[in-house]
Amino acid sequence: MKRIIVLSGLAVALFLSLVALEAFENWPDFTIEELLFDLFEIALLASAVVATAYFSFEMQGMRHEHATLLGDFARARAEGDRWRETARAHIDGLHNAIWEQFERWRLTPSEADIALLMLKGLSHKEIARLRNSSEATVRQQATAIYSKSGLASRAELSAFFFEDLFIAKRGDSQMS
Repeated sequence: MKRIIVLSGLAVALFLSLVALEAFENWPDFTIEELLFDLFEIALLASAVVATAYFSFEMQGMRHEHATLLGDFARARAEGDRWRETARAHIDGLHNAIWEQFERWRLTPSEADIALLMLKGLSHKEIARLRNSSEATVRQQATAIYSKSGLASRAELSAFFFEDLFIAKRGDSQMS
């Protein structure tokens, strides 16, 4: 903000100097109306300079914030990639076990896809949009999934596959 004030003062001083030079140069023919008009012109020019400087500083701050966010995103992505690489064998095993269970339940390929998207946490509306189908179709297939699996809800579906993954270490929690 201090830079804006300094730039504003500098712009006003420079433009007032120009008006003073013009007034002294044309002193006998210079009228009060011309002086007021020139002062108005100066105010507009000074405002334009100040606004340009202000937006320039704001853009500089936004560029810095953008670069910081991109760096944070890159670090988070790299960390996620490292985690997935470390856990790859476990992830592949879980993936295969889930699909084998879908086959035991005799889910159709479409139902299995929907069940997987539900396990990922997508809503019926998001699944419908992703699959270019209606939300009613997704709800019908979800009902078929529950019926074939003997489960009553999305929560039970998630718990069926993931409940044992989230058991706290002994001593860390009273839940077991």
